[in-house]
Amino acid sequence: MSCRRPHHPSSLWTTTATAVVGTCVCCVAILSMRRQRQQRQQRSHEHDTPDAHTSTSTATSTSTTTPLLVRGSYERLIGDTPLCKLERLSNQIGRSIFVKMENCNPGGTGKDRAALSMLQTAEHEGYLPPPLFQQQPQQPQGDHDHHHHDDNSSTHPNNNRHRTTTRNEHEHERNHDTTTTTPSHDYPEEHSIIHQAIRKSKTGGIVFEGTSGSTGISLAQLCRSRGHACVVVMPDDQALEKQHILKTLGALVHVVPNVAISNPHHYVNVAKRMAAHCNTTNSSSSSSSSFWNTTTNCQCQALFVNQFENRANYHIHYTTTGPEIWKDVMTYHHNHNSNTSTTTTKMIDAFCMSSGTGGTIAGVSHYLKEQDPNIQIVLVDPPGSALYHKVTHGVAYAPQQRERGMKRHRYDTLAEGIGLDRVTSNFAQAIIDTALQVSDQDAVDMAHYLLELEGLWMGSSSAMNLVGAVQTALSMPPHSQVVTVMCDGGQRHLTRFWNRDFIVHEWGLQWPGDDTDDDDNDNDDDDTDDDTNKDQGDWNTAATPHKSRTTTTNRRRIPACLQELPNKEG
Repeated sequence: MSCRRPHHPSSLWTTTATAVVGTCVCCVAILSMRRQRQQRQQRSHEHDTPDAHTSTSTATSTSTTTPLLVRGSYERLIGDTPLCKLERLSNQIGRSIFVKMENCNPGGTGKDRAALSMLQTAEHEGYLPPPLFQQQPQQPQGDHDHHHHDDNSSTHPNNNRHRTTTRNEHEHERNHDTTTTTPSHDYPEEHSIIHQAIRKSKTGGIVFEGTSGSTGISLAQLCRSRGHACVVVMPDDQALEKQHILKTLGALVHVVPNVAISNPHHYVNVAKRMAAHCNTTNSSSSSSSSFWNTTTNCQCQALFVNQFENRANYHIHYTTTGPEIWKDVMTYHHNHNSNTSTTTTKMIDAFCMSSGTGGTIAGVSHYLKEQDPNIQIVLVDPPGSALYHKVTHGVAYAPQQRERGMKRHRYDTLAEGIGLDRVTSNFAQAIIDTALQVSDQDAVDMAHYLLELEGLWMGSSSAMNLVGAVQTALSMPPHSQVVTVMCDGGQRHLTRFWNRDFIVHEWGLQWPGDDTDDDDNDNDDDDTDDDTNKDQGDWNTAATPHKSRTTTTNRRRIPACLQELPNKEG
């Protein structure tokens, strides 16, 4: 006798519920797929709009929504650097000193922002091929892709000539200064480097830039992940560490003497000449294959980044660095002054920093002035630079530029990457109220002082900025608030700024902590310093000169801008 299991209502309910749940899961999955597709289409649309660089260049605003396939880890880490208050220094001077830690970018410097912005803009406008992660698979020969990037995957040089000519016309408009037309074949080393770059490029794009090193390091890392070859032309008065880093990152480095910008052998002019030679050959030769890239099966596209005149440099600091500073200062006041309204509290009294290309001080000054026109923007200028005289007297000239009184190099300063004898397109956008000059000795003293006081190991330009920030703060009422920038750390300055032999014997400056100027062996002096300050926790006490020290030694140890503080020796 067969037994049939009786039907139970709960069984029907379970079956129905399972079907409903399964249907809901499918609906959710479909909606999720639609949402992801819409986001991809939206990003693609934003990339095709004229203002693409304003949205894609802002690493901090898109890092949470942009997948790894669109931007690599390096790009995702750029920006949103911390703002640090130097508590001990602030307490010592009775004013607040805030430092924007741009050395916390993945490349160790704020140049990461400008490098990414300039590359993205060039790729969008057609001056460079798209990066590897955005390129479509190459079509077999004979097939024709009618998308808007068809000319980038052209299979013959002649098919690329019209677009390259148009690119050169725009390049001429963007770079209004005189183009150096000397053929590169007159310079065999340059010609050899160009051919090496052609073989290294995976996209057909070659990036040329004249830089003191920091921008080149950022470009080298970005180009490596994007597939472009990178050629860096740098002056011979920079720390050797930068050359080693660039070569390790795969960049081709061409070192030239540091001369005036009017000289065709200036590092910026050399980079421009090399890029122009590539593009001129591509656009004028119908049969030459000297710049044919066998990897991409097309002619190379050469870009002269031109960071000094490229407005994408200024724009990225206006859209990211300036807003970050303002937001972080407001957050600090909100967290530390809960009883005071941020609408009535003055956020920032002054922002001061030095200028290299002028992009950072221009972008930040514009943004901060829009938030509060009363914020003082102060330029910090090193010896030999003409920008101080341009701001204060309207003339871009420095006495150190006299040929007879000039030292070995164009700028008589130890600081790297800052100071100019001309007004760049980026610097022209800056809103600067006043300027001050900082000596190399003050920068050296401040770097050593801050290392012991706050534990911050900074480079030469950062030390200049800190001296300027302290001088500016001390010229203001107590409790004023000054913001500056830490451009990079001391790791890239071991052979120059943090090298005692170089400071003392080659540059003629005094090394903090030395008891005598001509003492070549400072081991005993260092031991004495350690023993003297071993048990002294407060820097004000530690900075007080020991009885056996002379006034000269104390002057070398404490930066000049801090020597007149009241009760410092009490």
